[in-house]
Amino acid sequence: MLKRCDVIVVGAGPAGSTAARYAAEEGTAVLLIDKRKEIGVPVCCGEFNPTPAVLAEALPNAPGIDELFPVDPGVVQRAIRGFVVTSPKGREYEFDLDGCTVNRDAFDRHLADAAVRAGAVLSSDTKFLGREGRRVATSLGEVEADVVVAADGPLSSVCRSAGMEHSAVLAPAATCRVDGEFGDRLRLFFGNRIAPGGYAWVFPKRGCANVGLGVQRPAPPVPVLLKSFLSQRGFAAGDIQAGFVPVSGPIPETVRGNVLAVGDAAGHVVASNGGGIATAMICGRIAGLAVADHLLRGEPLRAYEREWRSAMGRELLAAARTKRIADRILGSDLLLERMMGLLGSRGIRNVIVFGGRLRRPCRA
Repeated sequence: MLKRCDVIVVGAGPAGSTAARYAAEEGTAVLLIDKRKEIGVPVCCGEFNPTPAVLAEALPNAPGIDELFPVDPGVVQRAIRGFVVTSPKGREYEFDLDGCTVNRDAFDRHLADAAVRAGAVLSSDTKFLGREGRRVATSLGEVEADVVVAADGPLSSVCRSAGMEHSAVLAPAATCRVDGEFGDRLRLFFGNRIAPGGYAWVFPKRGCANVGLGVQRPAPPVPVLLKSFLSQRGFAAGDIQAGFVPVSGPIPETVRGNVLAVGDAAGHVVASNGGGIATAMICGRIAGLAVADHLLRGEPLRAYEREWRSAMGRELLAAARTKRIADRILGSDLLLERMMGLLGSRGIRNVIVFGGRLRRPCRA
């Protein structure tokens, strides 16, 4: 493992690996570390990616979408054509939306491999232990780095070491694999008997589905809720993985000193639906280029903050506002049933996909 580098990236998820790739492509010496022995494992994610066209519509100011997407065919599991959203009383609302499901472990390894091909050094099974200025302590020894990228998730230890805030609201979620054939539409299930204050999902893959749920207010443990949902649907419970999703919008400050935050560590998640893969990669690219500009051309590191907020800050804040409004409704199945009826398929699509910000015609 390197003892001296230009930049150390902590966390080899979509945000960290993408940041490492772009910083390395620009010619900086990059060390990418991850505490996991195997990159991408365990998986706690819905594993869905929308198409570049959908991303461009949802994030019209985001740069680099054509470079980052579409997803490599080798990790694609199932082409997805739309959503079916089920209300608490069982009424279904359908709308079209193109994308694909992936194997998230293979997807993460693909992104880490891209960073390595660009010149980054990857060190797995390496824990971040702390930092003081440019000195970073890891489980494999101390590293000196000019810039530290926090891509270590919503409870980021790197952010904490720099005195940066983490996301104010973390929604617990759990997921597992269920064998079978499930078509080509993502399915969401709402209702407080299923997922109090949140929703459950069934996302088709090849010969199986990613089944999970997330809640947004105090409730029984999510693995217990997921087992109940699986039982209701007649599914056999697989190996359940649980985690947290930041759903309060971006943290107030993503650059402090020589540390910058990206991905879940920065709250780069669309709070209205919990999606964060694409936003993490887009901001990861911005982060990698900003780090290189800082190290090679003397640009202020704080330019990263300005650039990612210009790219998607408005959309992420709008989604967080929509989620706060939705929280008042999700607590009551009666209110939720009425609201879904008023919105219809088009309105539900707008809220889920665009955080309520856009109202564009769609095929329904």
